[in-house]
Amino acid sequence: MNTLNCVNKSQENCKIDIEGLYSTQNEKLRRFISKKIWHKEDAEEVLQFTYLEAIRCQHKFSGDSKPETWLFGIAANLTKNYFKKFYNAPELEEMTEALIYSLESEIEADPAMLVEHESLLSKTVDAMNQLPTDTQFILDMVIDKDYSYQETANAVGVPIGTIRSRLSRARQVLKQCIA
Repeated sequence: MNTLNCVNKSQENCKIDIEGLYSTQNEKLRRFISKKIWHKEDAEEVLQFTYLEAIRCQHKFSGDSKPETWLFGIAANLTKNYFKKFYNAPELEEMTEALIYSLESEIEADPAMLVEHESLLSKTVDAMNQLPTDTQFILDMVIDKDYSYQETANAVGVPIGTIRSRLSRARQVLKQCIA
């Protein structure tokens, strides 16, 4: 099934076959989201919202990219929004016996998940400790304290471009270390 029907590049003549995308890309898209969002239910929710957003915005598809690329772009944006939402206002849950039992059940169902997450966390912390002190400070301001790039640049006393380049290099180093 063709996922795109474009007579020419104008928006009104491009129609995306969302069902076709679902049938050909769903598992790949699920893995893409699950690599970034480890909580299974949240990843599934982002997956569903990706298709809802694709349906809602299919009239905006211009045909300049592959429909698959457009769909994965939507998923990437929703994943970013997920992290912004939860890092800016983390949910706090009381550690009740029921919650502890639930967590233990998840671990018993898939103990490899816990080992994998602990290993990745350990690699990430080690990689962050390897970064230069000034870069660690910038990461702390941007990620933990939620400073904007401009606020961070003002606090550190460097141009905003320096903040961007240091964060870009830090991301590269962290990706290499945890891969």
